Amino acid sequence: MNPEDFDLSITGETLTMKGERKRPEGVSDESYRRQERQFGRWTRTVSLPDRVDSAQVSAAFAQGLLTITLPKAESAKPRQISVKATV
Repeated sequence: MNPEDFDLSITGETLTMKGERKRPEGVSDESYRRQERQFGRWTRTVSLPDRVDSAQVSAAFAQGLLTITLPKAESAKPRQISVKATV
């Protein structure tokens, strides 16, 4: 697959990945005895455990591996609360 074959989108706490694996040109079905990889359109939907900063999401495709980086939103990160003593 090529990077332009992927379509990634984030809606709320859901990541949707779509793509299409194309059949190699010039190769007919009759030349295969068995095919282990499927061709055609596919869709995967993943529920994310925390809020994601959608402006900072990035994706890279290298050597057949798609890497998606999903940083947490600032509002989802824990923050320290100081305790004050009262008299």
